[in-house]
Amino acid sequence: MTDQQVLVKALPAEPPPAARPAPGRRRARFDRQRAAMLLFIAPAAILYALMMIVPSLQSIQLSFTDWDGISDTFQYVGLRNYEDILTGGRFWNAVKNTLVLGLGSAVVVNVIALAVAMMLDKLDHAQGFFRTIVYLPALVSGFIAATIWKYVLNFNFGAVNATLKGLGLDAQTRDWLGDHDIVIGVLLFIICFTLGGNTTLIYLANLQSVPQELVEAARIDGASRAQVFRYVTWPMLAGAVTVNMTLMMIAGWTIFDQVMVLTLGGPGFVSETMAFFIYKVGFGEYRAGYGSAAAVVLFIVVMATTVLANRYMRSREIQA
Repeated sequence: MTDQQVLVKALPAEPPPAARPAPGRRRARFDRQRAAMLLFIAPAAILYALMMIVPSLQSIQLSFTDWDGISDTFQYVGLRNYEDILTGGRFWNAVKNTLVLGLGSAVVVNVIALAVAMMLDKLDHAQGFFRTIVYLPALVSGFIAATIWKYVLNFNFGAVNATLKGLGLDAQTRDWLGDHDIVIGVLLFIICFTLGGNTTLIYLANLQSVPQELVEAARIDGASRAQVFRYVTWPMLAGAVTVNMTLMMIAGWTIFDQVMVLTLGGPGFVSETMAFFIYKVGFGEYRAGYGSAAAVVLFIVVMATTVLANRYMRSREIQA
């Protein structure tokens, strides 16, 4: 017997054609599994459609009307609401504030969170304790945090002004939430203070997944700490940067809690954001059609900026 014949006998025999499931049976089994999966997600999908998709589509319809949010009747006014929005100075002021607070908080929070995450990553002891301390502000709802800051920054009895007076710096006391020159900066500080916990933990998790072999090899080759961060650590954080920037931009575009609690858009309309502007005109001024048009504009802006920024971040990941 030749070697080839021995090898052929040693190989397992192929199952007869009758033992294999027929293509039609495989297709039927796959269809049954898909139907079962659809049945599992159907309740959640129906609830999501009723609570989110249907109202969103109805909002688009209402944006072409003059509905006040209360009456049973309304008239279609075409694109008049959109024309009033795009030609109104109040809307563009809200857009400017949203850009400052949204993009500003995204950049500031990511820079600070990355720095804090790098410090936590270097700790040899009590890392869990400090990680908890950093994350604590994220556990407090935006409404509660804004309420606390409202009392802390109160002009008459707030802790900030009381401390300044106690130090003899009476001239530095300010109406932190009523001065139109600084109110946006104060809001930016509060937002950054509240939103940094999640971002820090995401960076910390990615830092701890960086292969130490690459870091040690770079140091052996004579790279400085800055060079190790630039050429080794920073490219490995590309995915975390994409996630954090996307989440922060979405959160920044929809800032509402802090403005609602702290300033109510004041003084005047100085601190209104796009989300608060939609709420104010739709429910406070009984112009639901106008507010719906503003909501449609906000949706388009959020989608466009998020997609463009995400595409840029993804291209950076590939280059890294």
